[in-house]
Amino acid sequence: MDDRAALLRAIVESPDDDAPRLVYADWLDERGESDRAEFIRLQCAIHGSPMPDAEWKALVARCEALLAANEPRWMKEVPGPPDIE
Repeated sequence: MDDRAALLRAIVESPDDDAPRLVYADWLDERGESDRAEFIRLQCAIHGSPMPDAEWKALVARCEALLAANEPRWMKEVPGPPDIE
């Protein structure tokens, strides 16, 4: 199993824990995928602690901009469900 697969498996196995997602975001940053890493971090922030509406709206707007710029490429790269033993 490669690193990406192992990280994605950890995310799937801990759906309520942001830590594996944030580790994956760091891993993506190290490989030059900063937009995807930022998107993941923003998603964690949006669904994490409460924040003022203006801050929440700004984070959502940034997520939407990242998704609009990258969605076709990102969707091509989405792996299927992991094999579960």
